[in-house]
Amino acid sequence: MSLGSISTEAHATLAIAMNRIGGKSNTGEGGEDVNRYRNELKGIPIKQGATLASEIGREHIEVDIPLQEGDSLRSRIKQGRRAVSAFPPNT
Repeated sequence: MSLGSISTEAHATLAIAMNRIGGKSNTGEGGEDVNRYRNELKGIPIKQGATLASEIGREHIEVDIPLQEGDSLRSRIKQGRRAVSAFPPNT
């Protein structure tokens, strides 16, 4: 799968749920939308009354999700990247 094969809402819901119970998650998608974690990296916490649309922008989602104060939209496990060439190096 690749980033985008499941919805932003699905990514966020999995991350929120696992973060709330102290777990770690990763969808195996190979990427994470920067809109989901940019505020958190800037030290801007999610406040009571926030929604997914207010945090990442309505244009990035189809269905809004209510959030709780202190929620985190970030997946705690980051998938590694490796460059693999289809062609052997010149020798």
